[in-house]
Amino acid sequence: MKTITCAVLIAILLAAGNAYADNGLSVGASIGYANIKNDDPAFDFDANDTGYKFFANYSFANYLAFEGGFVDFGEPTDDVLGFPGKIDAQGWTLYGVGRLPLSDSVEVFGKAGVISWDADSIVDGVLVGADDGDDLALGFGASWNTNGTLGLRAEYEWFDIPDADNVWMASIGFVLRF
Repeated sequence: MKTITCAVLIAILLAAGNAYADNGLSVGASIGYANIKNDDPAFDFDANDTGYKFFANYSFANYLAFEGGFVDFGEPTDDVLGFPGKIDAQGWTLYGVGRLPLSDSVEVFGKAGVISWDADSIVDGVLVGADDGDDLALGFGASWNTNGTLGLRAEYEWFDIPDADNVWMASIGFVLRF
């Protein structure tokens, strides 16, 4: 009897979550491929590493949401003037998100916002530069809602950081909706 009661309660909770999946709070985490590129002759750098991020999203309309999070680009390493170099970069993001449902379980989204970033440049174990700033962040992706509570997400984000020619991250992750 307890097994049936638990199964019924779980089914009700999942159905209730599905009824409210369009609006409300969600949290998630992603892991992916992060790339930092700089063509400056004094610090020519083009490398990638495993990056990750955590985020919270609040949908206030069927097609609109706000999203905030933390992104870490790992520590990409490359040779800089013949010495081992790495960049340690991370930041806090805030986006406005537009969503377009393609079906009951699949949607695409685009987002625009800002990243408040911090980066350290290290060559041969010596800190040669530290910088931070607040700059443009753009992204797009798709999500698949496996049920009303859990979903999967794939996305690409680009960050307009002035001292780097190209900073981006492609990631996959999960979303938990409340």
